[in-house]
Amino acid sequence: MVILFGNKDYYDPLGYIIMKCPACRVLGIFSVEQERRKLTLYFVPTFQLSNRQIITCSECRQSFQVEAELKPKIAESIISEKELRSLKRSGKLKELIGGSGKRRGRKAVKSRCPHCENEVGKGMVYCPQCGNKL
Repeated sequence: MVILFGNKDYYDPLGYIIMKCPACRVLGIFSVEQERRKLTLYFVPTFQLSNRQIITCSECRQSFQVEAELKPKIAESIISEKELRSLKRSGKLKELIGGSGKRRGRKAVKSRCPHCENEVGKGMVYCPQCGNKL
């Protein structure tokens, strides 16, 4: 008998938030999503393995996990896609994030630890300075 199993991630969009990216240091729009990981048996999701919130920078496309203590602050700052489009149309989005909103030239993105702001290498899981998980 062969048992096929694995896991699959599901993403539920929650909205958007305007904040400074810890990686590229640009004030911009982040998408906020709820990530759910489910165990799959015979390609049928059976039960959830994990559940976490992530935010993604619209400038450098880096994703960050939202820590539990920040979830209430993020929740009260979230705006819907409809509100985001309205801000773009009215020109108020440029006022909120500054600049023209156009993408800058491609530069090597230097990642920084969100806890101590120390520069960290790509693919590192823990900060060499403070030891916190990135």
